[in-house]
Amino acid sequence: MFNEVIDITNGLLPDLKAEELEKKEKTKKQQKIIAEFSYDNSLEETDDAMKTFQKSFSSKRGKLSIFAYSLLGAASIAAIVLNPTQFVLYFALLFCALGLFYTLTEKKRMRKKVIETLSRMSPEDYHCKIFDNRIEIETVIKTLENSEKTAEEDAENVDFLQSSENKEDEPIKSVFRFGEDMLDFLESDMSLLLILARRQIYCFPKRCLSDEQQSTIRDFLTKKLSALNF
Repeated sequence: MFNEVIDITNGLLPDLKAEELEKKEKTKKQQKIIAEFSYDNSLEETDDAMKTFQKSFSSKRGKLSIFAYSLLGAASIAAIVLNPTQFVLYFALLFCALGLFYTLTEKKRMRKKVIETLSRMSPEDYHCKIFDNRIEIETVIKTLENSEKTAEEDAENVDFLQSSENKEDEPIKSVFRFGEDMLDFLESDMSLLLILARRQIYCFPKRCLSDEQQSTIRDFLTKKLSALNF
């Protein structure tokens, strides 16, 4: 008798979890898309984006290093004028000059290293949807048909290459939510830039966007992100 009551009760109870999931799915479909577009990134656009990022979020460590090397260099020069026979002062000046040169060229060398790495990687296509509460970016990594590999690399990756030939490229989806993820918006000469946690750059090239899309994205992200406090 007890089991029968349990069975009848279970049959009458609504599937609350299924209803909740269905409600969320309907809400998601009803959300208005602010902007939707597809794009890719050239190496020139990537370099331009990194330059803009470095100018906007320059590290305090770099500024302190430049100040310290400059100050020590000036002190070394003054000491050499007063004691020109102290050869250790010349080594100190050389050390400061090398340190200053290394610090001043660090950003350029970093960009060059990133560009060289990207030039050897498979190209990627992106599809972006911007909603009022989130941004969704799908990444499709395209297979390089004529990629050059050494004999050793071919031997190591032959199984992977054979299996990937019969697979369609599947997009990798990333979702960023306003108010939860730390996002910034910047604009360079060539692109609109979405910055994640001030470390990762998503570059939306202007060549892939109409003037109307650029204006919509620029206005929306500027207003949306300026209203959030981190």
